[in-house]
Parts: sequence; structure tokens; C-alpha cells
Amino acid sequence: MSSRRPHPVALAGAVALACLAFALTPVAARADHTQESTFQDDQYLLFSPAARVKHTLALLSQLGVTRVRVNVNWSTIAPDPLSPTPPDGFNGTAPADYPAANWGPYDRLVEYAQAYGIGVDFDVTAPGPLWAMAPGAPTTKAANHWSPNTVDFVDFVWALGTRYSGTYTPPGAARPLPRVNYWSIWNEPDQPGWLAPQWRKFGGKEVLNSPRLYRGYAEGAYLALILTGHHADTILIGELAPEGFTTPGPYIASTPMPFLRALYCVNGQYRRLTGTAAEALGCPASGSARAFVKQYPVLFDATGFAHHPYYFHHPPSYSTPDQNYVPLADIGRLEHGLDRSLAAYGVHRRLPIYITEYGYETNPPNPRQNVTPAEQATYLNEAEYMAWRNRRVRSVSQFLLYDSPPNTAYPSSNPKYWDTFQTGLLYVNGRAKPALAAYRMPIWIPSPRLQPHARTFIWGEIRPGPHDLAQRVAVQWQPPRGRWQTVFRVRFKQPEGYFTARVRLPGTGSVRTAWTSPSGHVYESRIVAVRLG
Repeated sequence: MSSRRPHPVALAGAVALACLAFALTPVAARADHTQESTFQDDQYLLFSPAARVKHTLALLSQLGVTRVRVNVNWSTIAPDPLSPTPPDGFNGTAPADYPAANWGPYDRLVEYAQAYGIGVDFDVTAPGPLWAMAPGAPTTKAANHWSPNTVDFVDFVWALGTRYSGTYTPPGAARPLPRVNYWSIWNEPDQPGWLAPQWRKFGGKEVLNSPRLYRGYAEGAYLALILTGHHADTILIGELAPEGFTTPGPYIASTPMPFLRALYCVNGQYRRLTGTAAEALGCPASGSARAFVKQYPVLFDATGFAHHPYYFHHPPSYSTPDQNYVPLADIGRLEHGLDRSLAAYGVHRRLPIYITEYGYETNPPNPRQNVTPAEQATYLNEAEYMAWRNRRVRSVSQFLLYDSPPNTAYPSSNPKYWDTFQTGLLYVNGRAKPALAAYRMPIWIPSPRLQPHARTFIWGEIRPGPHDLAQRVAVQWQPPRGRWQTVFRVRFKQPEGYFTARVRLPGTGSVRTAWTSPSGHVYESRIVAVRLG
């Protein structure tokens, strides 16, 4: 056993004790709330030369991104990740016991991001070292995330919390590393590519297993972060994928709503599980609601619940009838399930929702997708608007700046050739998709069919800011044959650059917004068609 301290669960008791106003027609421009602009592209933020990392952060800063999310893959930092046994004398809680070079990409990122004024979200996750995995994985590919040892994982989180506490100076360094104050625990634990086995046999039948495993990882990691000085940080749980299957199997993805209920040890009616039904999911077979809350405080005290509401082949507003799925249009299912799960234990808290991955793959370059680059731009703007309307959503994250290249280990005729993500705002060669400009300055008109003499609601965002100063944005209209003309000007000040306006548009035509940056560059939103009558 690699731990040098009591098992984290034994410390739970101690922790509980320790722990449009200025325009042609004046209109007030207010958003319901703020939500953070998050971005993820590990290849260009972690696994590229220093100059490319700086270039990426500079571009994201120019786009108005306020936080980057990266996966902190356990196996990337752990020593001897392919060995069945850890190194002799290895102390998993000590940052100095990990190879110094393995920390390098993460140290570099937190230092560069700080220089650009961008926050960092560390999503601590598998794959992990083989010496921390249970035996019995069906394939070599599954071996590095097959029933990971909880204590070993928590040791790793302890080392992370220590290293990025803001007070840790690496050996040979001149000053402490910047502090990381934003954490996610495990990426997509409902997917077998990140955690397996998803199901297990109990009492002669298949039952969900991944929620049982994840419950332990989340609780242990939460306590490790608290005990290394991160009690006031943002700590997210969940990070669920939106789809899965109800057919059992150790390497078959589970769906998010059954996963959520199993995580909180409640049944389909959100009543607490007891007896054999509880034991099957690794839940207490008996005991009070208060005892469960005390045993698993992370489920009730985490900052929020993270989710990845992709639905690649449909627009954001498309709702699925499958009650087990949670794409963006059905985020209310997740909220309802969380509320009822907490209420089953007498906790009446509405956990905030953090969208930590989202995006659309495009054709081109991927001929197997059905979303065009222009549709991608539209869908991202609609999704941002939908999230903005929901007061419970605190962040929206774009997944990938650059498209992933195809997997050339397979011929182009093989479906696995395109089994990568083409969700970037830029093609792999750096050429911009329409979504780049749309991301910088989103616009959404919920009702583009105009009513005579009525005002049209326009929502938008000036993502690059600066958001500490009042900004002016022009609403411009163009007739079917004619030039662009400014029909409305909005003056606003809002922390994330959101604005709304109600504008009397002249008639059928096109609408866009335009903003002049402090440097004098004019940026424009995508164009939205409107029609009278």
C-alpha cells in the first residue's frame, strides 16, 4: 500500500469539524446571470512545445476565454505507469516522489495561464498506472482504468493538492508554483473508456458498478483536496457523458440518469435504497439519511455538478424522448434528479450545473458527420443562449480549438479513421471555421420572424471584453438588397460581456452585431436572417 497516512474516509469526521441602455431608443441591457467561458484543448495546452502553448493561450485570451480545462491523466505523471508494482519506497502523497519531468506540462500551463489572466480547471482522472489497477481487465486497452485502487488515486490527488497549493516550491525552483483553485473529479465515469468495469455481477445478475467506484474516488479526492488547503476551491463532481446503454456489460457505457441515482443510492422514485438493493450498488444497507450525508459529504457539499451535454447530430434545442439521456435541451432532467436525490436525505440544495465539455463535429472535414461549419456556428450560439437562460448553469466549455486529425492507424474507409473529435473552431491546418467568429461574438434571436411595429429580442455577448468597463455594441440591419446600417446601439457593463436588446427592425433582411475593440479592430457576429410576417 502506497499511503503514508490514514485512509481518507477515516478522516471524514475530522474534516467535517474542520471544514441596452444607451441607444437610439433607451433599453436596459441585463443578463440573468454570469457564466464562465471555459475552453479545452489538451493537445495544444499541455502536449505541445512552449511556443505553441503560449500562442494557444494568447489566442484564447483574445477570444475572451476566462478558464481552461485540462485532463490531469494520472498515468502521465505517475512513475513506472506500465509496471505492475510501484517503485520501492514510493510515497504517492509526496509530489517529489513523482518524476519531475512528468509534472512539467502542468507546471508550465499554470504559470503561463496565470500570466495571461486565465484560470485553470484540473480534471483529475484515469488512465492510471497499472500498479494501481485491479487484475482481470479483458483487454490491454482497459487495463489502465480497470477498477483503480481508491487509496492510490487519493494519494495522487493529495500530491496534486500539495503541489498546486500556492505554497509549494519544487526542488531547484526559485519560487512556489501558482495555486490551482478549481478541480473536477474524474472524466466521464459513466463511460468505459474512462472507468471500467461499468457493470458487475451481484447475486447472479448484472448491476451498475461504475457509480459505486466513482463514489469512493469522489469522496476520497474531495477530502484530499480539503486537507491540502483547497477547502475554499471550486470542486466539481459528475463530469458525465450524456448518453449510454441500459444493456449491461463490463465495457458498455451506462446512461447518466441511472448512474446519478445509483451514485446517490436512490431508486427510480428517488427513495433511499436499503437491504440487498443497496448492497448491490455499494450503498449502506441500513442507517439514517444523516449518516449517509456524513459518510459522503462530497455528494452534498461539492461546488457543483459537471456535465457534457453533447448531442452531435441534432441542434441544441432537440429533446430526446429517452429519459435516461441528458443532452442540453434536457438538462432539466439532471437538475430534477439532483434535487430529488439530495432531498431524499433531507438536503434541499440546488447544486449548480457546470457544462465542462461541449461542441459539434463538422463536415468537412469529417464526412461521417451531418453538421456543416455554418451550422456549427449557429448551434454554438444557440447553446450558449440556452445555458445563459438557465440560472443554474455556471459555465459553458468549448471542447477543442483545433480539429483533431484523423486516426491514420486505420484506412480512410474504416469508421475508426474518423474516430477523433472534429469539434474545433479551427481546422487542423489552422484555418478558421465560421464558429471562431461566432464564438468570439455570439448572437441569438429566438424569434427571427418579425411582427409589424413590434420590437425583436436580441441576445448577444462581447466575449473578449474588457468586461470591467462599459461597452458599446451596434445592432446592424441589412435589407435584401442594400448596405448594412446601424439601427440600434447598446451600452452595457456585465462581467462576462452579455447583453440583451429589444429592437424595432425595419423589415425582412439580415442582422448582425458589431463591436470595436480598445485597439480599434472591428469585430462582427455571424449573420442572422429575419423575415417580416
